[in-house]
Amino acid sequence: MTNPDSMARRSQAIVERIRPILAGKDPAIVSAALGDLLAMWLAGHFASGPKATAALREQLLREHIQLVRDLIGPNEQMILEGVRRGSQ
Repeated sequence: MTNPDSMARRSQAIVERIRPILAGKDPAIVSAALGDLLAMWLAGHFASGPKATAALREQLLREHIQLVRDLIGPNEQMILEGVRRGSQ
């Protein structure tokens, strides 16, 4: 298993590559693109049968949404700090 620090660094590297692609785009378009990527990720997970696959995907989606909720606060702080630095 990958350690959490390594996962965070690897994840952040991907985010930094994607950020410029999404920056300044219509929020509805960004939402649609992120939704499609999430759906692709979920569609790639399979279990022993259709019911087990549906349950797995539901569990992954619940965990993912919780992760998103957990990341809102830290990301809000990062955005606000950037705004404060930009306004000086």
